Amino acid sequence: MSAPADYIIAIEGLADSRPLESLPKTIIQAAQRAVNRTADRTSTAARRGVREQVNFAAQYLTGTDSSGRQRLGVSKRASSGSLEAIITGRHRPTSLARFISGNPTVGKPGVTVSVAPGFARYMKRAFVIRLPAGRSGDVETKSNLGLAIRLKPNEVIKNKRVMARISGNLYLLYGPSVDQAFASVREDVLPDAEQFLGEEFIRLMGLDL
Repeated sequence: MSAPADYIIAIEGLADSRPLESLPKTIIQAAQRAVNRTADRTSTAARRGVREQVNFAAQYLTGTDSSGRQRLGVSKRASSGSLEAIITGRHRPTSLARFISGNPTVGKPGVTVSVAPGFARYMKRAFVIRLPAGRSGDVETKSNLGLAIRLKPNEVIKNKRVMARISGNLYLLYGPSVDQAFASVREDVLPDAEQFLGEEFIRLMGLDL
């Protein structure tokens, strides 16, 4: 798995020639507010972009995981000592069970999943299971349920990144992580973030350029 795709928003250049703490307080305050407002605005845009590609519920992305961290949001806010904010998408794998359509019976093969909006796939061999104790801490689940498949003897796994072995020939299936989905929209939200950051800083400084 790749490293988490943090998105950093910062005002550069203010402290190139002298320490940040030596700058006028009005500049520091304006920059701090501009960065944080840009981070809030951009995280909202990022969540909207992610949901256009992956069927994450809105409340899922704004909510927190088992460790108390927001799944997609501002993980670090700018302060007077650091004019930088960070937006982070959770790197933990997402159980494919989160994208199930309908209410399948636990243990019964035949499940329909919809990962991308408007597209559904029927998986005739997959079935819902209740995850073993401890497993739910490693993956983003839905009601501690997982979607699993039992491989046939000598069957080859084509993509090991989308499944993990539970025991024997039983494998847990994964969908995209929030981090993976976030990485796909980071460049899309960049132009607006850059423009808003500059305009907001100028507005807060009371400048008319």
